[in-house]
Amino acid sequence: MKIIALQGSPRVGGNCDVLMDEMIKGAEENGHEVVKYYLEKQDIAACKACMYCAEHGECVRGDDGNKIIDELVAADGVIFATPIYYGQMTAQAKTIIDRFYAIGQNPDKSLSGKAALIFTENQPEGTYEQYIELTKFSPFTFMGYEVIGHVDAGSAGPAGIVAEEQENKLKDYDNKYSIYWYYYNPIGGNDPDPFVDENWQLLKS
Repeated sequence: MKIIALQGSPRVGGNCDVLMDEMIKGAEENGHEVVKYYLEKQDIAACKACMYCAEHGECVRGDDGNKIIDELVAADGVIFATPIYYGQMTAQAKTIIDRFYAIGQNPDKSLSGKAALIFTENQPEGTYEQYIELTKFSPFTFMGYEVIGHVDAGSAGPAGIVAEEQENKLKDYDNKYSIYWYYYNPIGGNDPDPFVDENWQLLKS
């Protein structure tokens, strides 16, 4: 299966990037193809609310945003990662999310499959729990994804600190990611609770 990974952090090698790479590793180890985009490096203009997509089924913007939207529509799932700045996702992440509007205006396009989300913040873990839950619903569940889980890495300050100072936690994330992507495979059945011991043993066998 093909998974699109959208990195919303403007910092290559930052905490979101470290965690996303661990999740990608888990997906690839389970036989999935992953295409990763650094949104900061893409040419993605903001939605201009012109309603061109409502009349023509496509966004008027001729940029990388259209390419990414088409790849999301064709893919089997998404990994979405963003730091939380001032209580919200980054501008880079929000820009591509707003471009989802063109999907909703085209009856031939839809988002489906599974979504795994990564959030980091320089605040204690759980500070933005309500915001994260809202984000899981809209846009992801609202647009058609099944959100299979999320990571909330709190107290993540300087770039890379997750790798340098939270090694044990990172290993725990890696285990969870491997289980998430195991259930992308047809042999995974109907998505039983991925954190019970029996499923972990099944994965490792």
